Amino acid sequence: MRGIEERLRQGMTDATRPVLGAPELAVRVMARVALRRRRRRLAASVAAVAAAVLVTIGVVSPYIVTRPDPVATSPELDGVRIGYIPEGLGAPQRLRAQEKDIEGEIRLRGEALRWQAGSDFVQVSAYRTGGVIHDAMGILALNVVDSPVEPRFSDDPVLSGDGTSAMWVADYRLVLKVTVSAALKGERDRIIGGLRLVGWSPAFAGLRVTYMPAGMWVSRKGADPDALTRLWQGESGRRVSIEVVYGRAAATLEKLRAAGPPQEVLTDVRPASVHGQPAYAAATGQAGRVLLWLVKPGTGVRVRGDHLPEGDLVRIAEGIQSPPESQGESVDGIAISLAGPDLRPGPVETAVAARWRSTTRRWIGPDGEDTVTVSIQRGAAVLSSTWWRSVSRGEPKPATIAGVQGNLLDTGASTSSRKFTWTPEPGLAIVVTAPADELRRIVKRIAAP
Repeated sequence: MRGIEERLRQGMTDATRPVLGAPELAVRVMARVALRRRRRRLAASVAAVAAAVLVTIGVVSPYIVTRPDPVATSPELDGVRIGYIPEGLGAPQRLRAQEKDIEGEIRLRGEALRWQAGSDFVQVSAYRTGGVIHDAMGILALNVVDSPVEPRFSDDPVLSGDGTSAMWVADYRLVLKVTVSAALKGERDRIIGGLRLVGWSPAFAGLRVTYMPAGMWVSRKGADPDALTRLWQGESGRRVSIEVVYGRAAATLEKLRAAGPPQEVLTDVRPASVHGQPAYAAATGQAGRVLLWLVKPGTGVRVRGDHLPEGDLVRIAEGIQSPPESQGESVDGIAISLAGPDLRPGPVETAVAARWRSTTRRWIGPDGEDTVTVSIQRGAAVLSSTWWRSVSRGEPKPATIAGVQGNLLDTGASTSSRKFTWTPEPGLAIVVTAPADELRRIVKRIAAP
C-alpha cells in the first residue's frame, strides 16, 4: 500500500514540475510587495507634509478675500472656469471669437474654446466690453443673435431662435456665449450652469466687496429694479446676495428695512451693528439670514445669505468698504483732476432722488462764476426715463467725447456750455457741464472706472 502511495505522490510531483516557479520567485515577489508598500507610505507622508506647509503659509484656508478656490482640472477662458463639457468631444481648441450684426459689422471681439467631434461641437466664448452692455436689452441692441428670443428678465440669457446658443452679461464688462450643435442642444443649460467666474472684481456699485467665503463664485447680476444686486453661489445650496440701494428708500434705516422685495418676510428681527453703524439682523426664508445698514443717508446695503453660517454673513458685511468722503477734487470715489490757475474746486453737494443719489462738485473760475460741474449719480434708476428727464430737457443725442461714448444733453439754456453724460458701469452715470471748447479736456481728466 505504501509503495502505491509513494508512486502516486511521485507521479503528481513529476506532472506539476513544469509549472513550478524558480526557487527565487517567492523572494522576488516579497521584495516587490515591500517596495510598493514603501512607495505608498512615502507618497502619503509627502502629501501630508505638503498640506501642512500649505496650511501654514495660508494657501489652504477656509476663507478667501476676492477669489474662489481654483480647480486645476477645469479649463479656463478669460477668467471663466468651465466645469462641464459633454464627453467624447476631445481636447478644446482656443480660437479668436467675434460677433457680427445683421449687416456684417463686428460688434464684439474676444476669445473662445471649442470642443468638436465630427458634427457635434460646443463653443464657449468670452467678450470683454467697454461697459456699455449692461443686460439683455444691450445684447439685443447689438443684433448679433440669430432670431433672438427676448428673455423674461433683463439679466437672463438671450437665446437664439433654434435654441443652440445663449448669450448674457455675466459680470461687469463681461459677455459670455455658449453655442452647441443641434444634437447637443439638451446639454446647453448644463454647460451654462457649470461656468464659474473666478476673476470677479471687488468693486461693485460704488463699494468694494473684500471678503467672500471659499468656494463661492459670481453667478449673475440681480433683477431687483430698486437695487444694484450681485449674486454669488456655492455648493450645497449656499447663496449670497449683496444689494446696494440708492435714493429715498435708503434715507433712513427703517425705510431700508421696509424697502425689501414685497414677497420677503423678515422674522427674528433684532438690532445689530456693521462698521459701528446701527443695523438690523433678521431671518428670511427656510435657511436665510439678512443684514442691512446705511452706509450714509441715501445709500444702504442689504446682505443675504442662504445655508451660510451667521458668522460668515457678518464677515461679508464688515468686508464691504465704501469710498472715503470726497477728498481733494474727487467726487463720490471718482478721481478728478481739474484745478489750475483758472479753476478752483468748490464745495460738494448731495441730493437724494427716488431711486438714485447724486454727488456734485462745482469748479469756479476767476470771475467767481461756476465754470465746470461734475455730478456722480448712482442708483438702480440710472438710465430710466425718470432719470433722463431729470438731467436733460430734450432728447439725448449720442456722441463720443475724448473717446468716451455717451450722450449730449439739452441744458435748456442758451449758453456756450455743453452737457455730456456717460455710464461707465451699471448704476453709475457721470454728468459733466463745461464750456464747449473745454469739454474734451474735462472728460479726459475724470478717472472713470
